[in-house]
Amino acid sequence: MKRIALFAGALFALAVAAHAQEDRPMLVVNGQSIMRSNYIKRMEVLPGVGKQYGNTVVTAMPGFLTLQAMVNEMLTLQLAADQGVTPSEAQITEEIDFRTKENPDYVKAFTMLGFTMADLRYDVKVQLAEFNVITKGINIADAQVTRYYEDNKARFTKPKRYALRVIAVNSADSKKQVDAALSSGKKFADVAAEMSIDLTTKYDGGYMGEIAEESLSGEVKSLVTGLKAGQTTPWIKAPTSEVKIYLEKVLPEEVVKLDDVLKRKIRNKLMVDRGGVKNDMAKLMDEARKKARVEYQGTPFDDDLKQLFSGG
Repeated sequence: MKRIALFAGALFALAVAAHAQEDRPMLVVNGQSIMRSNYIKRMEVLPGVGKQYGNTVVTAMPGFLTLQAMVNEMLTLQLAADQGVTPSEAQITEEIDFRTKENPDYVKAFTMLGFTMADLRYDVKVQLAEFNVITKGINIADAQVTRYYEDNKARFTKPKRYALRVIAVNSADSKKQVDAALSSGKKFADVAAEMSIDLTTKYDGGYMGEIAEESLSGEVKSLVTGLKAGQTTPWIKAPTSEVKIYLEKVLPEEVVKLDDVLKRKIRNKLMVDRGGVKNDMAKLMDEARKKARVEYQGTPFDDDLKQLFSGG
């Protein structure tokens, strides 16, 4: 089921404009430091950065995109307060607990970026504020959740999947080292973590996730579907590397159980779908921007911000 996106800009704003930190080196190259203060200054006006609006990507400097996101956050919280639906501390805690239950690494992933629990609670508060505004006055009964589930079983059916790990290398010597390590009895995951050049997977032991059979194609599909659990493919040529894939297990097609987690997701989706008709968030935010009293401070982005607040 498609995940409900409550507020896409919140994390971006936090990432660029979180609590001020003391100046420190970001990297040291041949004894010379790239300092955080200069890094942030350069990042603020980095050219060629864009944001997706529908099917169009609009380029803008990160400094403007950040201010825009922070404006939207502020107006969202103010709108929720005006409508009497500001998220309570209990609601924020409940939401964090729910996300942690669904993904035990949720808080860890956030704090690894350098943010605090206060930052996390703020991010969740903004998302819940938007959710509360959109769903104000909307109630979904348990029977409606169950009916939606039964009527849409195909959406909640996981196809046949292959749990895969991968090792990528870019030289003949590396291939020999990997093969030797695997032949010696080392676990595929350990070898991937040590030798793979695929940075998106190596730190998780080369884990690619559970890949649906329909998502595999060509040579990879024919090789993977011919494996038994615990076996690996031969080396496969990729555009800039060669890869070896390990089949951890095969998962059969299964219908996702209607547990408390799924019930909550369905209820939230139905509330947002119905609330979006009654409570037009885009219209409410446009009105809030036009009514806002803004004091410009002479930033390079003032003209763009004026267009934003005039409804452009």
